[in-house]
Amino acid sequence: MKTFYRSSLRNKLIAFLLASIVLPISISILITYNYTKESVKSYYIRENTNLMHQGAVNLLGYLERINEASLLTYNNLSDKYSLYQLIQNGTQSYLEEREMYRNLQFMANSVKEIEQIYLYSAMEDHSYRYAYKLLRSTPGQTYIPDLDEERDAQIEAVHASHEYGIEKPKFPYHLSKEVFSFHRKILNAPTGEVLGIMSIDIRTDMIREISSMLYTPGSEELYILDRQGNLIFASDADPAEEDGYAWVQSILDQAADRGHYHYEDGRFEGIHIYESLSSPWLDWLLVKRIPYETLYRDPRQLTLINSLAVSVFLIIAATAAVIISYRFTNPIKQLLRYINKLESGNLDAGLAIDRSDEIGILSKRFYQLIQRINQLIMREYRLELASKSNQLKALQAQINPHFMNNALQSIGTLALQHGDRKVYTLISSLGKMMRYHMRADNSSVPLSAELDYVQSYLALQRQRFDENLQYRIETDDAARAVQVPRMILQPIVENVFKHGIQPALDPGEITVVCRMVEPSVLEIRVADNGVGMEEAEREKLQAILNRTESAFEPVSGDGGIGLINILSRLRLFYSDEVRMRLENRAPRGLEVIISIPLGEKEGMFDESTDRG
Repeated sequence: MKTFYRSSLRNKLIAFLLASIVLPISISILITYNYTKESVKSYYIRENTNLMHQGAVNLLGYLERINEASLLTYNNLSDKYSLYQLIQNGTQSYLEEREMYRNLQFMANSVKEIEQIYLYSAMEDHSYRYAYKLLRSTPGQTYIPDLDEERDAQIEAVHASHEYGIEKPKFPYHLSKEVFSFHRKILNAPTGEVLGIMSIDIRTDMIREISSMLYTPGSEELYILDRQGNLIFASDADPAEEDGYAWVQSILDQAADRGHYHYEDGRFEGIHIYESLSSPWLDWLLVKRIPYETLYRDPRQLTLINSLAVSVFLIIAATAAVIISYRFTNPIKQLLRYINKLESGNLDAGLAIDRSDEIGILSKRFYQLIQRINQLIMREYRLELASKSNQLKALQAQINPHFMNNALQSIGTLALQHGDRKVYTLISSLGKMMRYHMRADNSSVPLSAELDYVQSYLALQRQRFDENLQYRIETDDAARAVQVPRMILQPIVENVFKHGIQPALDPGEITVVCRMVEPSVLEIRVADNGVGMEEAEREKLQAILNRTESAFEPVSGDGGIGLINILSRLRLFYSDEVRMRLENRAPRGLEVIISIPLGEKEGMFDESTDRG
């Protein structure tokens, strides 16, 4: 896998694009989630701390009302029918018992949640119970509350209400309800002697109503504890389920009156927020338990929504990254396959690239370079093949060249000795032609050497046809120095005698003009006054000459000499830009026009070439 990754640009690109997309977004989501989580946590703690404080104030206010209700015992101390006097002196008459009923009824009506009131008078050792708007009594103390000796009043935790020992038949029925009890000692004002005990049962409706505004049922929990760890109130649990409150000790160990801390056990993981409720007769703790599941629900939902949106975006981005990677690297793959074909020797292999970006331009330029190299190889190969072919033909024509040359020189000398200078001139022209034709050491010569060869050829042809042949050769100095392939003019001139004029019957005229028509374009014109060519034949031959591929066609013509041969050699030697035109002359005749863009070959001259 590591080697595969290192050897593939496409895999690297896909990995880079995916990493550049996935990593920043993932890190952003993680940072956002953690920041949001901590922000929500701080917000929850701050808001719930304030809420708990307000709840504690409300609870204290409500409990203070109950405390004030119990203190109604000390109202109108001088009135003999006041509750205090009745407790201290006892109820000896029906009227006093009715006043006891009225006082307890007034006390019960002062707080609507009071379920019942139990009163014990120590002076007369008598117990009273006010419930269901009835007052019943019985001798003795039927109920003893668990009160601290240091306290005059104390609240008992939530429990099921009971009859305080005063049962049927005095009360026809009893409905047990969930209550908490407020116990108070009734003291003699001057001496502090205990005159009796009062227990008030209060329904938990108001505590639940106040508490319901402090927590969210189902996701949060609220508890009220005393400093001994007794459960005063629980939001959604059975108060008797003591094993469910193992966390209580951690609350009791907190030194501060209010605060929050992290708590975790097998059943709960979250935050405890607590607030103290303190008074001379009360020492409670208001505790709210917020699980992290609830605390972080909103950040998780927000993160989930963001994650879903980002996941869709990532899928789109990942798909786009893969597509971009494939589109980016596919031309490179094509280029590699093309190079493999080139390595196998197939230089004519095609490369299909339809892109216009940098890779497309690179591929096209590389393809054009290979095609150019292939053309240069083919051109050099064809030029070398043509040169070797001409050399072979020249070698085949060399029959003891030194003997022939020496023989011609001896005949010329003999003609000169006999005073026949014309024969000597003809023999000298023939010797020049033989020496030029038989030399195979150079494939190119200056144009001046080619013109000298043509002039010698025309001189011999003129001697053959007496005065019926006229020729003219014109050139400028710049054109004479241009390097050209050997034997490009003589075949054209020879065609004039083969297909154009017949000097033995009609006077013939041949004109050869070589000049530089532009700084780097050589133009050669060979014109005659012969019969010319049929127009259809001329157009057919011209179409063949106009094809660039004709430079790579097999050499045609008699003995390998012909117009296509000349054009092919010129294109191999220079470029495919060489053109040859055939034009009929008026009133008769044919003109062959050759245009040669020289380019880098302009002015080249082979110093080793025999100038004649």
